[in-house]
Amino acid sequence: MNKILTLGLTCLFVTACSGNKEETAVVPLAEQEMTWDVVGEVFYNEFIPCTAGPDFSPATVDAMVTEWRAGGLAPDLLGAWGYAPASDQNQFPNGWWEVSWPSKEAADAVWAQWAENEEAQAWSTKYQSVMACDVPSKYGWDFQFYRAPDSFGPTPESGEFASAYIACSFNEGKGFEDLEASIELYNAWLDGLDPESTSFYAYGIYPARPETETEGVDYFWGNFHESFETMKAGTEGFQATGAEVQAAFDATATCVNPDVYNSKVFYDPTNPDFS
Repeated sequence: MNKILTLGLTCLFVTACSGNKEETAVVPLAEQEMTWDVVGEVFYNEFIPCTAGPDFSPATVDAMVTEWRAGGLAPDLLGAWGYAPASDQNQFPNGWWEVSWPSKEAADAVWAQWAENEEAQAWSTKYQSVMACDVPSKYGWDFQFYRAPDSFGPTPESGEFASAYIACSFNEGKGFEDLEASIELYNAWLDGLDPESTSFYAYGIYPARPETETEGVDYFWGNFHESFETMKAGTEGFQATGAEVQAAFDATATCVNPDVYNSKVFYDPTNPDFS
């Protein structure tokens, strides 16, 4: 099962972080079994703001991520993805690295090890000219799929996709029960699409956490498409036939224009051959 959850960042190496090697042993990818149904599971996802350096390019980023993966990954890491701005109209001019965990506690434990790992720090310094990431400014959000992310097929073999993130605030008297009722309508609309005329599409909800400063944002809605061309086609199709669903969403929350990104899978534990 391919999952869109997020991107691997500034060193999540865990080897040599503790005197007890058994506690920090990295499970080989081939031995990891990632077979649960992700729908309904609540994950903890972190977004780290990153800016491109003078040596930024697809080739240097690939080299950076390849070396990161080869350094040893935390067994609790559930996914890693990257986002480069695809519009100068985005709310944030920077890009993002996103990492996904089973819980905040699991993430905090790995970051504590990372801070003490000399190999991790050396990796970060080596690639500073490719990408500079502000780890202390990372944001943590809950994340949940409300539909199987592979219901319209797997992510492209290249790992590249197009994403749009929409910040939303609940209208007065509305909350997540109302949002979930709207999502049921949306899933029914998606069920009515012709599978022969669709391509990869997935979406997920990022509810704000109490400790995260969100400036009035109650949740982000993430849309993930095969390409910007299929994103445009999907948006036009929804505008043409999804008026009832859109009305339900509008009654529930007020959302701003989406931020759009060129995106790529950097680590997928369900697909070791890619990673």
